[in-house]
Amino acid sequence: MSSSSDSYSALERKFLLPARNLLRAVYLPLVKLLAALHVSPNMVSFSQVILAAIIVWLMPTEPRICFILFVVAIALDGVDGALARATNRATQFGALFDQYCDHIREVVVVAGLAWHGGMNPFLAGIYGVTYPGFNLTLYLCNLYHAPLPFAIKSYLVVYPALFVFLWFGVNMLDVAAALSIAFMALAIAVGLWRLSRAMNT
Repeated sequence: MSSSSDSYSALERKFLLPARNLLRAVYLPLVKLLAALHVSPNMVSFSQVILAAIIVWLMPTEPRICFILFVVAIALDGVDGALARATNRATQFGALFDQYCDHIREVVVVAGLAWHGGMNPFLAGIYGVTYPGFNLTLYLCNLYHAPLPFAIKSYLVVYPALFVFLWFGVNMLDVAAALSIAFMALAIAVGLWRLSRAMNT
C-alpha cells in the first residue's frame, strides 16, 4: 500500500513497517492456513463485520466474550493485509474494502453500545459520523502529499474505555467518546487547512 492510499499520520507511518514485520511473524501460521484453504483477503476483511454483529447481539449477556471477539476483529484487520501480501493479492480495491469493513465494524459496535445503554446515543451518533470523516481526511491529506504530522486515533482513547466497560463493568465510554470526537474533529480541521493549501497550489 502506498502512502497515498492509507489513513495513517506521518508519525504512525514511522512505526508502520516495523509493526507490520512483527505482526507478519505472529500471523504467519494463520496466514499459511488461510492461504492453503484459499480464503480471500476480502473474506477476512468482511469477517470483522460479522463479528461486530455478534458482539452487539452478545453484549448484554456476555460482555467479556464481546471484548475477546472485538480483539479478534482488530487482529483480523491485520491478517487480511498480511494474507493479501503473502499471496500476491494486494490490490487498491482490497485496501479500500478493508477500510469499509473497518468502519462498519467500528460504527456497528458503537451503535450497539448506544442501543444497550452503554453510551449516550447522541455521542454515538456524532462518533459514527466523525470516525469515517477523520479517516477520509487522513486519506486525502496523504493523497495530496499533505500528511498530518500526528493524529490521536480512537484505539488510544475509546478502546481502553471499551475494555474497562466490557471486562469490569465500569463505564467511562461517554467521556472517552467525547474526547475521541474532539481529537478527531481537531485533526479534521487541521487536515482541511492543509488540504486547502495543497489543493490550491
